[in-house]
Amino acid sequence: MRRAAAFIAFAAWTTVAAAHAKDTGCAISVARTDAAGIATYAAECRWPVAPRFVSAILGSAQRIAEFSTSLSESTPLPDGRVVNVHSPGWPIGDRQSTLSLERTPLEGGGLLVTYSLAPEQAPLTRGRVQSKRDDGRWEIRGDGDGGTLVRHETSYDAGGNLPVGVVQRTVRSSLEESLTEIRAAAERDARAAR
Repeated sequence: MRRAAAFIAFAAWTTVAAAHAKDTGCAISVARTDAAGIATYAAECRWPVAPRFVSAILGSAQRIAEFSTSLSESTPLPDGRVVNVHSPGWPIGDRQSTLSLERTPLEGGGLLVTYSLAPEQAPLTRGRVQSKRDDGRWEIRGDGDGGTLVRHETSYDAGGNLPVGVVQRTVRSSLEESLTEIRAAAERDARAAR
């Protein structure tokens, strides 16, 4: 009986996970894992919206924070760095990263955004933990049919005493949810512009 219940629960979970992943319009995979067990996730997406709408979101720290499930704060600093706060929820405390960003316009309304921990981190706000790694890139290009190809890589180490497996599951889940939200926001912006 327990095996049957476990199989039914697993089947239901995989069905929900597959449906959720399908909603993103993206294929998400682990591109590589380092010696410490920190995964670099890769997402390749094809979205039915013009690149300029996706670039407008991913090129703005404030807009990304609006549509990211775990990113509760994204504050640009006068020197161009950005302070991000990831708030995955209880029982995991908030994580803070000060990032260096580079934005490179690409033809057709596309954009390349790369980010990594800045050499100088902003002072931690009380109760937050310094992230050990927060690196990645977004590449937004036209698909030739009026839509957008999005390629994203991210590698994140939350710092503190969290088990690597917990962090990696949280990163993947947050990535799937954020991609879904970013796509929906870009599609809303495109509809509003008509």
